[in-house]
Amino acid sequence: MFSLKKTVIAIALAFPIAASAQSMQAIKAELDALKAKVQQLEGLVDQANAKADKAATTASATPAAGGFDDDTRAEFNRVKVKSEGLEDQIEASGFKGLKISGFMDPTYIYNQRQHTSSFIFMKNFNDANTGAGGTNAGYAYDNAYFGSALIRFEKEMEGGTKWLLELMPHKSYGDGGGFNSGSIVNQAFVSIPMGSLNDKFLAGQIGSWPGYEYELGAGATSKKTITNNLLFDFTEPTFMTGVGYEHIAGPWDSKAIIGNLNNGRITDRRAPALHWRVDYAKGEFQGFGFSGLHGKTSGTTSVNYLETDAYFTRGNLNLQGQLEAGLAKGSAFNGGDAKWIGLSTLASYKITSRLEGIARFDYIKNDKNGGGTPNLVFPAGCQTADLATDPTGATPMASNCGDYRNGFGPGIDNATGLVADPNKGANRYALTLGLDYAMTPNAMLKFEVRHDRATQNTFFDVGSSTFKKDNTLFGASTVVSF
Repeated sequence: MFSLKKTVIAIALAFPIAASAQSMQAIKAELDALKAKVQQLEGLVDQANAKADKAATTASATPAAGGFDDDTRAEFNRVKVKSEGLEDQIEASGFKGLKISGFMDPTYIYNQRQHTSSFIFMKNFNDANTGAGGTNAGYAYDNAYFGSALIRFEKEMEGGTKWLLELMPHKSYGDGGGFNSGSIVNQAFVSIPMGSLNDKFLAGQIGSWPGYEYELGAGATSKKTITNNLLFDFTEPTFMTGVGYEHIAGPWDSKAIIGNLNNGRITDRRAPALHWRVDYAKGEFQGFGFSGLHGKTSGTTSVNYLETDAYFTRGNLNLQGQLEAGLAKGSAFNGGDAKWIGLSTLASYKITSRLEGIARFDYIKNDKNGGGTPNLVFPAGCQTADLATDPTGATPMASNCGDYRNGFGPGIDNATGLVADPNKGANRYALTLGLDYAMTPNAMLKFEVRHDRATQNTFFDVGSSTFKKDNTLFGASTVVSF
């Protein structure tokens, strides 16, 4: 009896401490465990009292020692009332079904051609060196979706309705590329069951679904490298604002959304776009998917994009890959249609339980009409030979510039300083090697060496003020998630 009483008191004292230190899910688990303990104690009380009453009846004596005294009964009732009160309080406060998570990843980047070497943290995308025309890109692969912090609020209500809000003070989806400059909202949407949990109505701002790589730097969808692959950065849609539908049937997961591409509101035109994805989980270790985008990005530009990706993860080995093709009307350097074909492959292997080695290769064929994708901007400020006026090429005329920070567009002739051929863009390659070391279950160190190449002189070298065909990055990052 004394041992049982100590157990009840210990539970009552320990529960508030656990509740204050753990997440709401952990509190719910504690409540469930406490209720189970209460039920167990109720059973023991009933059994002991039954035995005591039986002994008193048959022996005409006082209750046996196996019964409970008044203090034990009072303590037991106090624990029961407290557990029920805590559960009611959690539900009344709106914490039931609420999950809060997030991450931050202070990052160091060395960029050979930009001649920069510094830490990147809580800095917006449009932070670029001044230099030659085409070097001040608002979004660059050396200052992309890393060096940031995110907090995520998820709420699941009775009936299966889910509510999600992600806040990023810098480098949110909305802020990427100046789509909604200054926005700290990364995603904000609701998911409402339609008859069953396998059919859901979606509405809000939702991050795009293409490829095997997603933005988030920590958690279940974490990317293994510091920088993103070339397709993620320069060819894929960023986010959608609108309404959608998701259907799950066994291993198949299909979803689609229609609305604004990369924008929270469009006031100067009607520009709807359709974004969709279909996934198939082939057993426990592998699967594949398809996604597409079809619609307008402006009053005169439309995009058609298709990709397929696959994964295999078993034991220490992880393989991922993606193939895609796209066309954007009127988005090429020379004013024609931008066309591209791309691929990205990633392999990783756990050398030890904490250390993982990673290799990734990316390629984009983008030479048609001077190059271009929906995510690239070719600013004014350069010159090219006016062959129509002077066939010798000695007479220059005003021209747009390529993206000479990211290595896209037509190259520059270092001898003349002119755009070499406005009708021929650079094809791009990138090889990335990395190591991830898990310091704790919630903290990871990442190291990366990345070498980018182009088929033309499209990387501006700040030190020599000339244009090169390659660039090298080194990165290190500390990712902490909860």
